[in-house]
Formats: sequence, C-alpha cells, structure tokens
Amino acid sequence: MKQKRRVNPWIGLVAGLLLITAAIPAGTVFTDQPRIALFIIVAGVALIVTSMTGIYLRSRKEDAEDPDERDRKIQRATFSDSWIITFWLALILLCIDFTGIIELQATAVLVAILYTMGISATFFRWKHSEKGDVE
Repeated sequence: MKQKRRVNPWIGLVAGLLLITAAIPAGTVFTDQPRIALFIIVAGVALIVTSMTGIYLRSRKEDAEDPDERDRKIQRATFSDSWIITFWLALILLCIDFTGIIELQATAVLVAILYTMGISATFFRWKHSEKGDVE
C-alpha cells in the first residue's frame, strides 16, 4: 500500500498572513514603488485562499476513494490536450508580435494564456469524461 505524504495545510495560511504583515513595512520602505506592497499583499491573499481551499477539500474527502485508472488516464489526456492548445496559442501570439500585425502587451498575453489553459482543461476534461475512455 502506498504511504500518503502528510502535508500540513496550515503552513500556507500562516505564510500568507506573514506576507500580508510584511507588506506593511514594505510599503514604507519602498515609497517610490507603491506597487511592491500591493504585490506582496496579493501573494499573501493567494496563499490564504489556496490553503483554505485545500483545507476545505481535505475535510470533505476524508473517506473518498483513490482515483481509478480511468480517471488518471482522463486527467493525463486532459492536461496533454490543454498543454498543446496553450502551446499553439503562445506560438501564434509570438508570430503576431514578431510580424508586427498587432503590438501585444505582456499582461494581455499572459492573461490570454492563463484563460486558455483553464478553459481548455475544463473543456477537455468534460469531453473525455463524456467519451468514457481515453486511448
């Protein structure tokens, strides 16, 4: 039987609170760059939200069964297909930027890639689950 690695979910919560607390002196030290404190706060909030989500999901799945082979195959195929779509989007955006058709901002490119990753993974998960089995 596989030994499950026990991870303490409260570490992320404490780290997030420490980041938010560290943002207060960072705002006073970096007075010429006020966004640094904002970035530290956002990172802390992201850690807290992620940790709380993990704590909630672990509390609901105490007696859940391990995923079977079919679920693992679907998950591998989903991530593979999503990665391919995201990779092609990145190549297309790179070609558009090199040719100068549209002048792209880095933030817009990152947002497009992140949305594509999430939406395509969700779509392919639904598609493969409906199909039943992945070859």
